[in-house]
Amino acid sequence: MHINKIGHGQDLVLIHGWGMHSGIWEPIIEKFSKQYSLHLVDIPGMGQSHIIDPYDLNHLAEEISQNLPSSFDILGWSLGGLIALKMSLIHPKKIHRMVLVGGTPCFINKTDWSFGVDIRDFNDFANKLFKDYKATMMNFYTLQLMHSKDSKLLIKKLKEMNEAADPPEVKSLQLGLDILLNNDLRDDIKKINHQTLLIAGDMDRLTPKSASMWLEEHLKEARLKVIQGASHIPFLSHPDDFFDHLDKFLLAA
Repeated sequence: MHINKIGHGQDLVLIHGWGMHSGIWEPIIEKFSKQYSLHLVDIPGMGQSHIIDPYDLNHLAEEISQNLPSSFDILGWSLGGLIALKMSLIHPKKIHRMVLVGGTPCFINKTDWSFGVDIRDFNDFANKLFKDYKATMMNFYTLQLMHSKDSKLLIKKLKEMNEAADPPEVKSLQLGLDILLNNDLRDDIKKINHQTLLIAGDMDRLTPKSASMWLEEHLKEARLKVIQGASHIPFLSHPDDFFDHLDKFLLAA
């Protein structure tokens, strides 16, 4: 398990999304490392962390939790948000406050859930990943930043960020997709009592703002901030708005 610690102050854990690594937090490192001790987690199988066995949400959450301080704030983005939710259920006393960016309790649409991704689109993406890894990942970068101002430059930056470390193997990516496919935490959300900030882009097609709206309604201590014009990575596309929401939340008592 690779967790890079940067900065001084209150502990803030950052968990990235599928197919990425902790280098994605570059803007947050520059902004917050003088105020916080940032714990930059590489999800197992991605970045510099090795695959673990078994590779499931419970084991990921437990493995990450064991390598962190006794108390911390946590920020999870996309898949990292799902892991953060599971960590809050397994070790509620360790987490002080929680921030979910592009958060959702369930990534895949179901008969009673329409705030996710259609299973046919999901399976099509997984199949393309095996056939043409580079092209599929490039399409994934584009999907996360589409509609954003300066999207071409941001997509190029995202690609460079992700390729700065060894790219994950297809096996790791498939295991991560299995977690997105097979987990639904809706029934457990009512057990979570942490103060939670939800940040969503109003143009997000991967984890629609409607999923964050559902979380705001069902989490006991949640507030939602929607960033207009943002897609799936608001901390890259709309950093000023994102940092303003995050700073106010973390500075609150």
